[in-house]
Amino acid sequence: MAQSSLRAARPAGKGGLPNLIFAVAAAERPPAELRGRVDEVSVLFPWGSLLRGALALDKAAAAGIAALVAAGGFVEAIVSVADRDAAALGISPLEADDRSEIAQRWRRLGLELTDFRPATTAEIEASRSTWARRLLAGGGGGTRRSVWRIRLRCGEAPVPQ
Repeated sequence: MAQSSLRAARPAGKGGLPNLIFAVAAAERPPAELRGRVDEVSVLFPWGSLLRGALALDKAAAAGIAALVAAGGFVEAIVSVADRDAAALGISPLEADDRSEIAQRWRRLGLELTDFRPATTAEIEASRSTWARRLLAGGGGGTRRSVWRIRLRCGEAPVPQ
């Protein structure tokens, strides 16, 4: 987050974001001050419970993410799930057919799935993540991993969990 924080601190004319807040917190317990006040939540290449939360498989993590989003706000997630994640996390690699299940899980938390598709190379690069650079260079543990873009929108403030 250090590099992102430095970029955000630039003047607005040079790409800075003066109202950007970085928070280090567990998805299951988001800061109370931010609940229902966030216009955009980015989740980039999560692992563990945060990955399960981004897919709304971990109810506590997903509810924490949903609780942050203001009416009209959105969640943007770039996720990658490989075969070996199935054993460690109980998650199978994503497929287009997973859309309706993911949409249904998020709908229960007040968010609408507006986009679910393989991420483009440009979107992966735009994340500026070191993991993204490894994936684009053919890394990622020797297996070509698929990368998916998930976008959720909050039509109205979710009910706090």
